[in-house]
Amino acid sequence: MASKPPRDSELEAILERVRQVRNFDFRNYKRATLQRRIERRMQATRCRSRSAYLALLERDPAEVTTLVSSMLIKLTCFFRDREVWQTLEQSMGELIRQRPDKELRIWSAGCATGEEAYSLAIAAAEALGPGHPGPELKVFGTDVDEDAIATARRGIYSPEQLENVSPERLARFFVRTGNNYTVRKEIRRAVVFGVNNLVSDAPVSRIDILLCRNVFIYLDSDLQKRVLARFQFALRRNGLMVLGRSELIPFAARLFRPVDLSRRVYRKDGQVDVTATTQDRLSPEPASLPRLLEPIALEPERPFLRSLLDSQPCPIIATDNDGTVTHWNRAAARLWNRNEGDVLGKKLAALGLSGLGGDLLIEQSNRVRTGRSERESADGYLDGAGGEPLTVRTQVVALRERDGERHGLMYVSHDLTHVRGVEKALQGAQEELQSLNLRMQSSNEELRASNEELETTNEELQSANEELQTTNEELQSTNEELETTNEELQSANAELDATNRELAHRTLEMDSLGFTQRTIIRTLSAAVLVLEGDGRITTWNLAAERLLGLTEREAVGQTLWSLHVPALKRPIIQKLRRHLQENRSLRMEAVPYQLPHGGKGSATLVATPLVTDTNVLGSIVLFEDTTRTTALLEENRLLKARMKA
Repeated sequence: MASKPPRDSELEAILERVRQVRNFDFRNYKRATLQRRIERRMQATRCRSRSAYLALLERDPAEVTTLVSSMLIKLTCFFRDREVWQTLEQSMGELIRQRPDKELRIWSAGCATGEEAYSLAIAAAEALGPGHPGPELKVFGTDVDEDAIATARRGIYSPEQLENVSPERLARFFVRTGNNYTVRKEIRRAVVFGVNNLVSDAPVSRIDILLCRNVFIYLDSDLQKRVLARFQFALRRNGLMVLGRSELIPFAARLFRPVDLSRRVYRKDGQVDVTATTQDRLSPEPASLPRLLEPIALEPERPFLRSLLDSQPCPIIATDNDGTVTHWNRAAARLWNRNEGDVLGKKLAALGLSGLGGDLLIEQSNRVRTGRSERESADGYLDGAGGEPLTVRTQVVALRERDGERHGLMYVSHDLTHVRGVEKALQGAQEELQSLNLRMQSSNEELRASNEELETTNEELQSANEELQTTNEELQSTNEELETTNEELQSANAELDATNRELAHRTLEMDSLGFTQRTIIRTLSAAVLVLEGDGRITTWNLAAERLLGLTEREAVGQTLWSLHVPALKRPIIQKLRRHLQENRSLRMEAVPYQLPHGGKGSATLVATPLVTDTNVLGSIVLFEDTTRTTALLEENRLLKARMKA
């Protein structure tokens, strides 16, 4: 098998920085996908090189969080790919009918913000029938992104996120909250969300239906196999697994039986397990091999057993329950170029033997040691004696005493370099065949879709033609209405012109009348005062200036009650104020006042309020000099008195 290509040191440094800050290990994710995500962030942050972007990550932890979010793109919505959901709902109904009294456990792996987990709960509730969901339904939604899980727990979604939800489901399983929708409590109680890394964390167990879409496209083949093995362990017998339609993983067909390959629906049939699948191409071994070392504790048989182990062509390593190496045959010494004395008494996991991975030495060995598995196996890669890469498959089995008690482990390795090459070629041919089948199916679907689109387009064109004819008629009607409206506007403009001319004529008449009124008032021999309702002076004629001793400029705008008028005493002004505030007229004869040239005179004072039916407009005050008239009357009276005497 060809060696793996060298990895970009700057890219690996960026991934290591992400692992240190956020504890996300992307080292086994597809490099092409990671490079695209990193290049997008480099463009957004204007970093011209990866070294500059690495420096940005080291000084800005927030950019690390942004980079992780861009790598973990969330492409999800409710009931995405309707055809997949139709197949899944049909299989779900069959599963419920087969086991009606058992708990239904569903796992949405990589659930992002929860849309698919809630979709599974809704579909299961409908399949279970009225009165559900109940305690017999449990849906687990997991994702590696804590922020996405927090959003999923709230269960609040916008109308755009619910486009694929039918009105019936929307009314039954959601509650309107402002401009958004909230998943009802019955569904939310059936769904449990949690943070889970599919690569490193333990899977959810005893699962009936497992949905995982758009996750494997980011993983390389080794991680894909590891995750699929965990899924196979998590599923119950006859459990369903649904992958994304863009995720064609040939290895999945070796662990699961395809139900609908075009929609990536698989079933665990209970006849295949992880260990059998990963070992199906190993050379056969005698069933009694684990008992070869049972009598090792018997000193007389130790040389024979050592010779028997050394004569085996396959490398064989034996350890005790603590993982300490107790036996190391000659084939192992040749393969790893280490003598027995260099390894005996040391921990096998600490030797760093190439081809023996950490999963085999720790997780898989622990399963065999504790009795959870009879045997485990894993593939590894190392350089042979001539520098050529070798592919080895190592099996680990338990060493038992005569009473069946485990007292150690035995590791047996087989060279599968040639078999792996043939297997890879066969796998490539199978993948190519599946790809061709999928392309043919896709081409047929595209042809059917194109035919349907052409028919739809024809119907749309006919409908558009009818709409255009209707629109033309409406435009003609609108044009006639516009012409009528234009005539009405012209008539209205003519009426407005006539009204404006009439208003201008009336304005000239009012200006003329106002000028005449002011001229008459100013030429009267009596003083004329026009007041507003609060006593503020608006008119003060020439006679008022002559008789009362104030000019028009001094008086207009002032309040009469607070103004000092030389010709009027304060009691007269107060009496005048009381009458006018009570809207009563006032007439005073022979009012004494001081003449402008200094003498004493008399006058008549008349005050009249200006009142309409509803409002008080103000008042008018007339002040007329009667000094000469009074003097003539007095002389006439004296003459009459003399004539009588």
